[in-house]
Amino acid sequence: MSESVGTGATVGASDTSGTSRTGAIGVRTEFDWVTIPGGPFTMGVDRVRPDGTPDQAAPAHEVDVPEFRIARSPVTVADFRRFVEATGHRTTAEETGRSWVWVGGADTTTLGQDDLWLEVAGAAWHTPRGPGSDVEKKDDHPVTHVSRADCLAFCAWAGVRLPTEAEWEKAARGTDRRTYAWGDDEPTPDVCNHSMFVGDTTPVGAYPSAAGPFGLNDIAGNVWEWVSTGWHPYPFRADRTQSLRTKQGAMELGVVRGNSFFNDCNPATMRVTLRLYSLLLYTCYDVGFRVCAV
Repeated sequence: MSESVGTGATVGASDTSGTSRTGAIGVRTEFDWVTIPGGPFTMGVDRVRPDGTPDQAAPAHEVDVPEFRIARSPVTVADFRRFVEATGHRTTAEETGRSWVWVGGADTTTLGQDDLWLEVAGAAWHTPRGPGSDVEKKDDHPVTHVSRADCLAFCAWAGVRLPTEAEWEKAARGTDRRTYAWGDDEPTPDVCNHSMFVGDTTPVGAYPSAAGPFGLNDIAGNVWEWVSTGWHPYPFRADRTQSLRTKQGAMELGVVRGNSFFNDCNPATMRVTLRLYSLLLYTCYDVGFRVCAV
């Protein structure tokens, strides 16, 4: 891996070991890898918020990313179940006994987004809406209610890694500076799983239009995806592997990308450049992850 600091940073890793990796405990885990060619792309956007402050994805800057391989789809419920059955892993949500769930209806236009997001006792990856719910018919849906620590534990078992923020954005955006994964047209109900049009996760690959320039499933919508990079202001720097801390210094902040089946119905929230910070131990019904080859 080669890295350089600052605007024009080089970040990433290449891998030519085939289409699967052998997990640390000898379980073979298959991924459908998509090769993202090396080279520079424009990361971020020159945009000012309505209040006149810079967008969190500003400024636009060039980042050079070596060739890498990323999974075509987010990690699914079936993938995560194999990991749990093989290792006995207990997720952060299971350890704390609760996780965030949207308990409101499909209409999000008349309420603040936080009004009906509640920490539900018993909500976890296998009971996504709490006790009485299950994932029996959702093997091909993205797994949710995972903290970044859970993602890293899965990666260690499967012999893979989380993408960096720059890798994630290049895979989603390509090199043509598009506004959305599918181009520059504003999102509609049929382009990806967003804005509570469905109100739940959907099987991976159900929205071909959301595949982005390299054909990745669900790179927009369905679930937010954890990346390995800590939360820092742009420009992106490859050496910033540690996360910023909150003002209180108590909790570290990571990054999730891609948005989810729930948003505030504002087309701007589906922009391929959108980035959101999150506490590393945060778990929620609309947050999952995708992996890269080591």
